[in-house]
Amino acid sequence: MEKNDSRWVAGWGAAISYVSQNHADYFRDQTFRYVIFPTVDGSAVRLHFSNEYGTEPATVSKVVLAKRDRGEYIFPETNVRVTFGGSGEVTIPAGGSVVSDPAVFPVTAGEEFDVSLYFAGYTQLLTGHSNNGYYIKKYYGKGDWAEKECVPLEEYGENGPYVFLNTIDFLSSPDCHSVIAFGDSITAQPWPDCLAHRIYSLGIRNVSVIRKAIGGGRVLREYRFRIKKHFGAAGIRRFERDISQAGADRVFVLHGINDLIHPAPDSRICPMSELPTAEELKGGLGYYVSTARAHGMKIYLGTILPCPRCATGEGVREKIRLEVNDWIRNSSGCDGVIDFERAVWDPADHSRMLPEYDSGDHLHPSFAGAAHMAESIPVEFITG
Repeated sequence: MEKNDSRWVAGWGAAISYVSQNHADYFRDQTFRYVIFPTVDGSAVRLHFSNEYGTEPATVSKVVLAKRDRGEYIFPETNVRVTFGGSGEVTIPAGGSVVSDPAVFPVTAGEEFDVSLYFAGYTQLLTGHSNNGYYIKKYYGKGDWAEKECVPLEEYGENGPYVFLNTIDFLSSPDCHSVIAFGDSITAQPWPDCLAHRIYSLGIRNVSVIRKAIGGGRVLREYRFRIKKHFGAAGIRRFERDISQAGADRVFVLHGINDLIHPAPDSRICPMSELPTAEELKGGLGYYVSTARAHGMKIYLGTILPCPRCATGEGVREKIRLEVNDWIRNSSGCDGVIDFERAVWDPADHSRMLPEYDSGDHLHPSFAGAAHMAESIPVEFITG
């Protein structure tokens, strides 16, 4: 299907991780509907699914694309059934992945569309990702509603995880490219969406933003215990996989705060021995730089946001945070610095976020903070 005047470019993405333990281990006869906001045009799409952490095969009974109307509503007359090797059903092997056939489905920048997945039989739910935010819209319901206008209210639910689906490629023009937004929960929340909407509002039609962020994720370490496995693989273990997307030529990184604030005295899950030194954390971020370069990609590092939790324990975490941020600004060798710390700090106290940019937990930015972070990224980092 690819022509000389077009190429595949990742247009939407979510992380591959464990589904958190507060979701069921199995489900059946269930529809999931996800809203996609494109910032580039496309003449066709292909969908990537992963069952990386599953111990059993997972069968997707039906995948349907449709133009979005409002809320969880679609325009059913626009439905396009996605196939896999010509079949409308696909089984993802345990530990494996699948990519759909190209589906002819015109995508227009700024016009949302929906992906609806239906699972008829008992399906193990281990691979997926939950995130949330102002622009993130996900719906689910008991029964097969994949091709229907909406999920009836008596069967209706909101949010929930992205299950198995992790990337959507668009067949776009040759000048299109993707930006990977890589990090932890701060990036799993709204700033990449705010960036996508900023890109659209600026009239830029050849750049997409692909979020590959996992809440709770750390640069250097990961959790062995099921209760925390949804915090994902260590960044240094998943980075190369996550940046290797169609048409991606640059990556924006904001990562490291969880390496500092997760370790705690007497913690059975994350003891203080897991607190990295500044050199170790710089080494992890430096690995991101060298790996991106090896893939011919530009890389822009974001400074770690202020967090009062870093002041605990005689301030050792804060010392590390400040040293790492100084390294990012002055000697990391990245292609550009996104000074997220400066964008949200309180001018009267740089160890805290400005109250209007603080969600209230003194760790995650508010929507206003996320929007300001997106606005702080130089346009040339996006398009240059």
